[in-house]
Amino acid sequence: MKLSENDIIDLLTEDGGKFRTKNLEEAYNFCKKVALGHYENFPVASVAIPSSKKKHFYSIYAYCRIADDLGDVVGIRNKDLGLKLLDYLADCANQKFKLNTSNPLFLALSNTVNELNLPAEPFVKLTIAFKKDLNFSQPESIEELLDYCEYSANPVGELVLRLFDENLEATKVYSDCVCTGLQLVNFLQDVSVDIEIGRIYIPKSLIPNISIDNFTKDENKFVLINSLKELYLLTDNLFKEGEKILKLVNSKRLRFELAMIISGGTIILEKVVRLKENILFHRPKLNSNDKIKIIWNAIKRWK
Repeated sequence: MKLSENDIIDLLTEDGGKFRTKNLEEAYNFCKKVALGHYENFPVASVAIPSSKKKHFYSIYAYCRIADDLGDVVGIRNKDLGLKLLDYLADCANQKFKLNTSNPLFLALSNTVNELNLPAEPFVKLTIAFKKDLNFSQPESIEELLDYCEYSANPVGELVLRLFDENLEATKVYSDCVCTGLQLVNFLQDVSVDIEIGRIYIPKSLIPNISIDNFTKDENKFVLINSLKELYLLTDNLFKEGEKILKLVNSKRLRFELAMIISGGTIILEKVVRLKENILFHRPKLNSNDKIKIIWNAIKRWK
C-alpha cells in the first residue's frame, strides 16, 4: 500500500480518518501493507526476521516510511503542513503513542513500544531529520552530512537492535556505521532524483562553486566525479567497519538480516560507481542477478 498525499494527511489524525480501526490485528496488517508497499533497493523484513517479531518490524518501518513521506510527499507541496504534521508525529512518539486511538499506525505502535519497552528518542530523531529535509540546506562539510545521518538513519538501526534485544554499546557503534553507509548509498543512488527537487547532499566543501543551477554542466563533471569518489570511499569504509557487528550479535537471524543489508548496500554502491557520471541522470535498480549475489554474499558474511 503506497499512501497518497491525502491518505497521509487523513491518516495523521487521532482517529486515523478512513483508515480507523479498533482491532490490533488490523492495525498491524495496515502497517505491513505500508511497509511492503514501497519499492526499496534494500530488503524489508526478509525471511530472516522471526514471524513473532515481524509485526513489530512492520509497525516501526511504517512509522519511518510515513514520517519520510511527510517530507517527500506532503511537505514538498505544502511545507508548513509537512512541518506541522512532523511535530504532531513527534508529540505522539513522546507519548509513546498511548492515545487510546483508532488510528491503525498509533494503535500498532503503542503495542510495539509497550511490548519492546522502546524509548521515544529514536522516533523523535527521525522527525527532526525529515524537518531538516523540509528546511533543506546543502551540507557544508562531510561532518555535517554525517550529523544528518545520526538523525535520519541511525535511529532505525537502534530500533532494529532493540527489536532483537541486542542494543549494546558495541553493537550500536557498528550499527551506526551500517546505517550511515546505507543513508549515503541512498543519497548517491538518488542524486538524479534529488537534483529535480533542488536538493544536493554532496557537501559544499567537496564541490566548491558548483550550485544546483549548474550541477550537471559538462565543465563540472570532473569535479563532481572526484567528489563522488571521496563519498564512495567513505561509504565503503563504513560498511567494512560496520560489518564487525556480525561477530557481536547473538541472534543468528539478526546476523543474517544484517549481512543481507550490508550485502545489499555494497551491491548498490558498486552499481552507482559503475554508472560514473550517468548517476547524475539515472537511478540504479537491482535485477535478479543482483539479488542472487546479495543472498550469496550475505551467506558468506554470515558464516
